[in-house]
Amino acid sequence: MNSCFQPNDAFPSTIAGFDLRRAPVSWAGRIADFDHQTFARDAWPSKVWEDELSASYRTYLVLSEPPGPLQSLGSIVGVGGVAYVDDAEILTIAVSPRYQRRGIGSRLLEILLDIAACHGARRVFLEVRSKDEGVQKMYAKAGFQEMSRRKHYYSDDDAVVMLRET
Repeated sequence: MNSCFQPNDAFPSTIAGFDLRRAPVSWAGRIADFDHQTFARDAWPSKVWEDELSASYRTYLVLSEPPGPLQSLGSIVGVGGVAYVDDAEILTIAVSPRYQRRGIGSRLLEILLDIAACHGARRVFLEVRSKDEGVQKMYAKAGFQEMSRRKHYYSDDDAVVMLRET
């Protein structure tokens, strides 16, 4: 599998039995619904997702359950995104509450870091809620360190800015 996820790559692949693929623009509405269920107030609307999924210099991945016998698409389990120019930024990692604490977020992070490295990024940044200590620990395990804090970044919380250098 080519970690850079070029548009013509043969997909899907799998993580823990779920289908992994580049998030298509046609899924913007589904991803926006998933984002709202996962992040509530901080979720992006469908139009933002359309713009993000079609933007250059970024890759979004979607992890979904295999479709059932009467379904053409399975339910979304997770979403991850990374932007890359010189440095990279993890834009989002979201896993359905039903599937959290199974290593899925860590695996998505690994793949996003591979994509960033494939595009030449030597530093990777991200923001995480200051109250979300579990997620901060996941990032620290992956080599991220707290760099600074952004007061009132979220409507109800500060952001911790984290950095990983290669």
